[in-house]
Amino acid sequence: MTGGAAPGAIRSDGGDACGQAPLVDGFGRLFTYLRVSVTERCHLRCRYCAPAQGERQRAKEDALGPAQFDRLLTVFRRLGAHHVRFTGGEPLVYAGLNDRIRQARALGFERVSVTTNGHLLARKAPGLAAAGLDDVNVSLDSLDPARFTQITGGGDLNRVLAGLAAARRFLARVKLNVVLLRDQNLSEVLDLVAFAAAYGYDIRFIETMPLGAAGAAAVAQSYVSAATVQARIAERYRLRPLAQAADGGPARRFALEDGPVEIGFISPVSREFCETCNRLRLTARGRLVYCLGGTEGIDLRAALARGFDDEALEALIRGEVTQNKPKGHGFGSGAHAVPVHMMAIGG
Repeated sequence: MTGGAAPGAIRSDGGDACGQAPLVDGFGRLFTYLRVSVTERCHLRCRYCAPAQGERQRAKEDALGPAQFDRLLTVFRRLGAHHVRFTGGEPLVYAGLNDRIRQARALGFERVSVTTNGHLLARKAPGLAAAGLDDVNVSLDSLDPARFTQITGGGDLNRVLAGLAAARRFLARVKLNVVLLRDQNLSEVLDLVAFAAAYGYDIRFIETMPLGAAGAAAVAQSYVSAATVQARIAERYRLRPLAQAADGGPARRFALEDGPVEIGFISPVSREFCETCNRLRLTARGRLVYCLGGTEGIDLRAALARGFDDEALEALIRGEVTQNKPKGHGFGSGAHAVPVHMMAIGG
């Protein structure tokens, strides 16, 4: 080690201070952000995320076990990932979530996040914070209880609001995720912004994507561009542009009325951000997915079963990402819907 850097510190090029080369694809994009789906299970059926009857139940032994998750976290940390986000399904139904958070902290991840539907958050926020969680994103597509239940396929708005209140007490940062649906929540955009500002939550408005039959139907029936929503908000509020997030996130970010609340717009369909992509996705069954817009990836669970050591796993991931990660997703072309539902990939 040179220069007196602390173990696990991140170089400016994304590599580790110990000299590990950064993970870069064939288009020169650097990957520092890993999204890990710890489970495909979820008690909700959000209309843009899951088929009404739910995903096909898969054998429990098809899922990664705790030791396998931790092995792969170790490998991706060695490859230069310094932000990990645990997703689902619904990650709070996964019994080992706090253990995975603690492991990520022990490995030196600089930021550890969770995305959740919020229904279990009131009970679990203290334990998540104690395990080392930095921040949480909570889905909140409506402030109307009946509409919320309809969009989510059975969700309880009051439970989510209680979860948000608990998260504010225990975590440093809370962000709201709003998936835009023209026929259901476009009329609530200003109310959602006012709610976020009143409680100090950052908020993201996200275009719905053609993932699986549910997502494709949502796009066909309810798509609205982030630009349309931004223009509506700008009629009421002054939006001050902000630089891209430190983690390289895809949102176009603004400060709201010069206050502490941040508002962002994510536009995968109308204004793709593939050129700056910095993330990879690990599914609960151990598949490394290159992009939400395709099915390409690597079966890392199979590699683990074949006895790959960490160095062999690193070489496999590095080679496959370099050669096979696509340049872009093609959502805006309207040419296809991805044949996998959001809940099976983790968003």
